[in-house]
Amino acid sequence: MTLLRLRRSGAALVRLLPFLLAGCVASQATTPSPTPTAAPISQLTLRVLVTSLTDLDASGPPLAGARVCAATPRGDERCTEAAKDGTATFTLAPTTYLLRVEGPDATHWMTDERVIDVTGADTAVWVGLPARVRITGVVKSDKGAAVARAQACAHPITRVDIVCARADADGKYTIETRADLYRVDVDGPPGAKLVPQWAGGSAFEDNAIVFDGRTSDVANVDFELTPGVVLRGTVRVAGATIEDAQVCLSTLAAPVGWQCERTDKHGAYAALRVPGDYWVWSLPPDRVRAVGLWYDRVLGGVDATAFDLSSDATLDITLPSGPQITGRVVNEAGEAVSDVLVCVDTAFTSGRICRPSGFDGRYAVTTRAGLTYILSVIPPAGSGYVAEYWDHKHNWTEADGVRLGTADTQVDLVLRRGVIVRGTIKDRRGLPAVSATINFGDPRAVEAAAATDGAGTFEVVVPSGKYHVDVFPPRFPGNLVGREMEIDATGAVEIDIVLEDIAP
Repeated sequence: MTLLRLRRSGAALVRLLPFLLAGCVASQATTPSPTPTAAPISQLTLRVLVTSLTDLDASGPPLAGARVCAATPRGDERCTEAAKDGTATFTLAPTTYLLRVEGPDATHWMTDERVIDVTGADTAVWVGLPARVRITGVVKSDKGAAVARAQACAHPITRVDIVCARADADGKYTIETRADLYRVDVDGPPGAKLVPQWAGGSAFEDNAIVFDGRTSDVANVDFELTPGVVLRGTVRVAGATIEDAQVCLSTLAAPVGWQCERTDKHGAYAALRVPGDYWVWSLPPDRVRAVGLWYDRVLGGVDATAFDLSSDATLDITLPSGPQITGRVVNEAGEAVSDVLVCVDTAFTSGRICRPSGFDGRYAVTTRAGLTYILSVIPPAGSGYVAEYWDHKHNWTEADGVRLGTADTQVDLVLRRGVIVRGTIKDRRGLPAVSATINFGDPRAVEAAAATDGAGTFEVVVPSGKYHVDVFPPRFPGNLVGREMEIDATGAVEIDIVLEDIAP
């Protein structure tokens, strides 16, 4: 029986075999052949053009001999020198590289580092190196002692990349930065309670000396820092502390402007100042319905009392509520205009308050009751709207007054479009004339006016027409001469004005 079963099993196997073979053949016939894959890119070319960089961030002459290095994420680095035409060429495996470029003389050129993706195709990149300058000086106390670890910072006139350095044990500092025009300020080391200062002795950037580091190093930018005292406290409204309120101080010792501090999220502020007597004025942020307050708890500046800040002191301030001048700012087509500053002040200036319009054009200014106010608008830069007094008046003497009682008053404002006039005011060396004023009008009246910013630039919007222009030099440094000119402002105008030096 066993033999018979084996024989039958063998016969069954013979009968199944042709079908299994046929299935294998059919399966092989329907399986697609593999598609050939493209060979991976093994090498790519990276070409780097190295030139000098001009003051306008444009390409200058090529920098032959510049050192160009490309490093992989693993740290493998290859370096070469730029040829006479400023080019350096690498043949590299595809990946991301850290590119470092140094000038032919590293002491005279800033180093550039950037990440370059060399993966899909050959890559070409331009690198412009600005010239390197050094700003050096010494920081001392008013007693002549070196101030170690004071921080000196160089602020470029037209850029935002501030560069800082710490003073050594002898009070000496060196700031290495790109060639440009700079203002320099110094802050004392942490905890030293030394009053910060701009070069030239000013508390304000706009009045600081401008140093010309475009072609050479700047030396002997020295400082003498004065010990200060701190006024600290909190600002509250209806018993609750408020963030972002301003506490502003103005010294009685000199005719300088206001310096303001903002409260933190706990409503606290701290003001480091030179010892002396100060006017103190506190203002709420625009989102809080409260009235600004002068020391000692009065609403008007004419009633204020000087605060004796001869030593550290505490001053907690509680701001009162008040009525509002509210309304909506629109253009002549009735469309809402946002980010317009609506400013409110009395005819005889006692403290102007400005608040912005929202996305729907609505604004609200909280101020004192029982007075007549003059309203003016400051449109956002570049908007093309005319800055003027209500209702379309040129100055505060012509402006319509708004009487504010104990209840809110609504005043809607309509902005007019005009012609943008922008430009610069500088001296013959190219240094900006900061806080120079420029008036547009005729011998009988001023249609519009503007002042230059820290870079010596201005922008004003005037009704279309022809204007007589008066340019007045800034009070500081006091060596520039004003000038007059005529312009046609029937279309957009850009003018660069050069003021002569009284003692070149």
